[in-house]
Amino acid sequence: MQTGARLRKRAEFLDVRQRGRRVSDRLIVLGVVLSDGGATRFGLVVDKRVGGAVTRNRVKRRLRECLRSLEFAPGYNIVVSARPAAAEADYHILLSSVRRMARRAGVVPLRAADPAGNSRRRTATQNEFTQSKITGKAV
Repeated sequence: MQTGARLRKRAEFLDVRQRGRRVSDRLIVLGVVLSDGGATRFGLVVDKRVGGAVTRNRVKRRLRECLRSLEFAPGYNIVVSARPAAAEADYHILLSSVRRMARRAGVVPLRAADPAGNSRRRTATQNEFTQSKITGKAV
């Protein structure tokens, strides 16, 4: 993750927390809000409840790589908070969790294939609905 793609200031994290939409599972909490800039930026929160310094840094490295491997829609500020169960999860489990939460938040396209081999894509109305839920405004 490049330096320009990171949230650094406390006010940016608070903005995502206050105005954003949150989705979560047992491993992570993902907060999403539309940003003023064009690029999507990320912030990581790994609390002491996750473990000691070595464990927290391992979780952060894995989460950074998960975020790097996914293709996000531009124009969002995203905060990923690790829960204590993330310490025991390996990279692939964290990746599936991040991917699932990002899809629920509407910041990555749905590219799941059905058993017949056809790929599903979001329609314009689904994208508009997701945007309205994140921004709080009707589209």
